Amino acid sequence: MRPFRNVHVLAGGFAVEGDLHTTRNARGVVVLVHGSGVTRRERRNDSVARRLESAGFATLLVDLLDEYETRDRHNVFDVEMQAERLVEVLRWLGTERRTRALPVGLLGSGIGAGIVLRAAATAPARVHAIVCRGGRPDAALPCAWQVRAPTLFIDDNAGAVPDWCASVQRAMRAPATIVRVASRSHLYREPDAINAVAAHAERWFSTHLARGEASQPARAA
Repeated sequence: MRPFRNVHVLAGGFAVEGDLHTTRNARGVVVLVHGSGVTRRERRNDSVARRLESAGFATLLVDLLDEYETRDRHNVFDVEMQAERLVEVLRWLGTERRTRALPVGLLGSGIGAGIVLRAAATAPARVHAIVCRGGRPDAALPCAWQVRAPTLFIDDNAGAVPDWCASVQRAMRAPATIVRVASRSHLYREPDAINAVAAHAERWFSTHLARGEASQPARAA
């Protein structure tokens, strides 16, 4: 396993655990938020993180719930609570020596798609680019208009009714794009599917998360 720093970020009375991978002269830092039923060290998360690191980005993989909390499905789908914890992670990145000068991107998978959008709506000046992979981004539909960061939706279900990604895209004022990546499992378990997800994420963050943007004000809503 490549070297990493295990971090603990206080969010109210909860300590968010994460794995921080840094690189010299990083172009930015991407926080990866997973969906239900897996942890931050799940293979697909790790595969995408490695691709981003090879492209020059620092990564932070986080667990916004502890093992006990994940046993309650209400907690798993409590997007608002987890988004509040993610906002505290964003604040911590702004004070941490290795990341405070870096622009921040968010990548949410599954229910994490709604979590990262809600966090970006709460703290728009701290987030510079977003990627949502599948899941239910519509969990953030009421506040999607507050998101300022360019957002990429990666979806596998073309023509779905309802099309959750399209509904959120229409509600957003920030630039938003949808790309389709086929997945038989709808969870991107196939190697080709997760490789395509990683490639799309790398291109998006390479375009929208250039080093130096951290000092620039986010676009007004």
